[in-house]
Amino acid sequence: MERKYFKHGNHTPDNDKDGYMYNFNTSGSYNFNSHLHSCYEFLHIIHGHLLYTVEGSEYILDDGDFIMTNPSELHSFSFPDEGDYQREFLHIYPGFLEKYPELLEALNSRKAGYFNRFPKSVVEKYEIDKIFNGIEKWCAEPQEETDFMVLTYTLQLIAAIHRCMRIEAPERQKIIVNKKNNAICDYIDHHYKENISIASIARSLFISPSYMSRMFSSEMGMTIKAYLSMRRVRSAKNLIMQGQSITNAYIESGFRDYSTFYRTFVKYAGMSPDEFKKSQTGQSSE
Repeated sequence: MERKYFKHGNHTPDNDKDGYMYNFNTSGSYNFNSHLHSCYEFLHIIHGHLLYTVEGSEYILDDGDFIMTNPSELHSFSFPDEGDYQREFLHIYPGFLEKYPELLEALNSRKAGYFNRFPKSVVEKYEIDKIFNGIEKWCAEPQEETDFMVLTYTLQLIAAIHRCMRIEAPERQKIIVNKKNNAICDYIDHHYKENISIASIARSLFISPSYMSRMFSSEMGMTIKAYLSMRRVRSAKNLIMQGQSITNAYIESGFRDYSTFYRTFVKYAGMSPDEFKKSQTGQSSE
């Protein structure tokens, strides 16, 4: 397999609200624990066989498949076997599509952890692979028109995704569900505002706390405590984006004190609550 790597985009690390970044990469197989993005991620698998987990739903990906995640949608991946892994992915930040709110609405209408994967047959049917070919061509040798051309291809990509979600039946997804881990995630998703713990979750689900922790960490690539913290941070971010005060956001998201909230928010959001609020509103936070 030809090993090549390049990336191009107008996104800058100090601005997580705007721009795009395209990346073509070849590497050996490796595991990537659960993480969050502040962008929309569109991943096209050129070669590789891997397990991709999004919000508790597990997908098997092979050559030609496509998978997408929205901002703050928890995801991770791992490989059952050693081998080469070649992919291309496009990161789109919300500001890049600010003139097309209906497209952002189409992307945001999808339920978290649902309809993330398109198999190769669907990718080819809706010509998603050809759209990525166009993006690759313009980003491999950037020109003055590259940013505009990537925008036009991105609009085509989202239109194809929206059409696919509207037409294709959910059973085409071939989701592999781990019922026990999904039960843990579901419980946390419904009770994260409460003062829950590993022990209380285990009691509610009739599972041994130690077994539950080992199983979850082994298959999800993160601890139950980390998942709970990330879910609470996601809730706080959403409330702040809706205009609520930082104080109300952390209380409503299940944090018991501000110092714990602050440390956890910085760890998983990469910035302080005040900095996040300013990045969303341009105003000083309360």
